[in-house]
Amino acid sequence: MLFYSATVRRLRDGRRRKIRNSLNGLAFGGLAVGLAIARIEVAPDVYFDARNVPVALIALFEGPTAGLLAAGVVAIYRWWWLGGTGTIPGVVSVLVVAGAGGLVHWWATRHGRVGTSHAFALGVATFLATLLGYAMLGGAGLDKFASTWPHFLIAYVGGIGLLAQLFQDVVEREQLYTAQRRFRALLDEASEAIRIVEPETRRILETNRADSALSGMSRESLLGRDGRDFWPADADSRTRWEALLAETATVGVASGFGLPYRGAGGAIRSIDITLRRVEHDGRAYEIVMFRDAGPREALDAARREVLDLRAITLVANAAAHEINNPLTVIVGSIELLQRRLSGDPSESKWIDRAIESAQRIREIIARMTRITRVEASGTFPGVPAMLDIRRSSDDH
Repeated sequence: MLFYSATVRRLRDGRRRKIRNSLNGLAFGGLAVGLAIARIEVAPDVYFDARNVPVALIALFEGPTAGLLAAGVVAIYRWWWLGGTGTIPGVVSVLVVAGAGGLVHWWATRHGRVGTSHAFALGVATFLATLLGYAMLGGAGLDKFASTWPHFLIAYVGGIGLLAQLFQDVVEREQLYTAQRRFRALLDEASEAIRIVEPETRRILETNRADSALSGMSRESLLGRDGRDFWPADADSRTRWEALLAETATVGVASGFGLPYRGAGGAIRSIDITLRRVEHDGRAYEIVMFRDAGPREALDAARREVLDLRAITLVANAAAHEINNPLTVIVGSIELLQRRLSGDPSESKWIDRAIESAQRIREIIARMTRITRVEASGTFPGVPAMLDIRRSSDDH
């Protein structure tokens, strides 16, 4: 069992799986030879051994290749070492057991696992294969089998049926270990931070690499920690978090945007988060997925600025068009008036100031058509923020 468990864990896929089949076939074949040598005398000159049990088991769990290797080791021992009149029946019997184990392995594979029915069916087939070997010896062989069949029945049907459950536990434990490793790898490759939390205590049961990067803490430090430790201390922030948890408990799913989150060292950052409550084996869990909201907020700000700039540009162009026409009439009328006035210095001063102001208006209108960004002027008490036309239209 220990040897099989070690090979299952270390030699799982691809070429390693073939090496595993070969190692287990040879090892279980050697175990079968050991059982043949350590036979038990159940009556005078009547011996019993369970050599076919290891062959059947390894064929059941590893397939026909491993089963035939194990049977081959037993056959070589029986043919070249032990010899005797029972050589051919013994070889035939163990090869039939390996073949039956391969067939039951195929049957179990179609069902996804080795079940009780597969194990006991193989035990019966092994018992019948042993009977076939004794029958090939004729009447003397059947007489000998008649005195030992209860032992074979217990060893093959009962032994294989029970031992197969232990071997299946080894296989399922390895499958569980593999599934956990796969789950861990997939969880760590997720771009979003993911936590699995116990709803009642808010204890963190599982987390991933992105969570460690966002929180500034190792996975070991996060596991078992209360998720509320990452809430900011101010009442408004904690109220937002509590409302999110209440919605999750009521509806089963909730989302929040721009929530304050306290990482390692007390640094506060903004996150977007989704919580979903699930149940597994009668126990409730919360799956928490969150990410840094900074990129989204920057993108939203850029989009708002683009929309603001487009609106300002449309208004500025329309205003420039509407102002330019009457302004041209005003400037032309002032210039005509300037020609008709006498040389009174005070009157000329007023005309010059009017023309100068009109030129300033034209400059402002020209800048309005060259706005490339949104720059607000400084705010003053009682005065709303305004667009700074000069800064918004400067090239630098």
